[in-house]
Amino acid sequence: MAENEKKMTDKAAEMADQAKNVATEKLGDLKADAAEAVDAAKAKVQEVTASASEKLDDLKEDAAEAVVAAKAKVQEVTAGASEKFDDLKEDAAEAVEAAKAKAQEFVAEASATINDLKAKATEFANSEKVTAMKAEAAEKFDDLKEDAAEAVDTAKAKAQELAAEASETVTEVTQKAKGFFSRLFGGK
Repeated sequence: MAENEKKMTDKAAEMADQAKNVATEKLGDLKADAAEAVDAAKAKVQEVTASASEKLDDLKEDAAEAVVAAKAKVQEVTAGASEKFDDLKEDAAEAVEAAKAKAQEFVAEASATINDLKAKATEFANSEKVTAMKAEAAEKFDDLKEDAAEAVDTAKAKAQELAAEASETVTEVTQKAKGFFSRLFGGK
């Protein structure tokens, strides 16, 4: 009798372990899916950041070239004839102003591009697809927790049921054995 009770208890424990293993495996799969989604989002952000950095470097290079060109123009004008000095001075000032304006334009474009790329990166990170993946992962995780809890509760209930049946069987066998021995040895 104790052996049957032990077998039933072992079977219930085995069922609980199997339910736990299935829940653990599903949780691992879910974690792997979530990690892939996060890695993809990180890669996209890095790609956008690299593109912004490259664009900014190009704009800086263009601005530097414009400044160098302006300086060259100033030197060229300064080297000119002295009778045109006032005119040349004016041309140089215009060239410097144009270079400044161009540099400011490049800086403004660079800032706008960087802000646009940041917005795109943020938009991507906050996009419905990423949000949906996060929500789906959370939902799957909650479902797995519920499934695991249900499996554990079912296994516990089954184990209690089997233990109760085993206890009843032991009680019945004990009563029958008492009655048998009582009749065998002349008791009541």
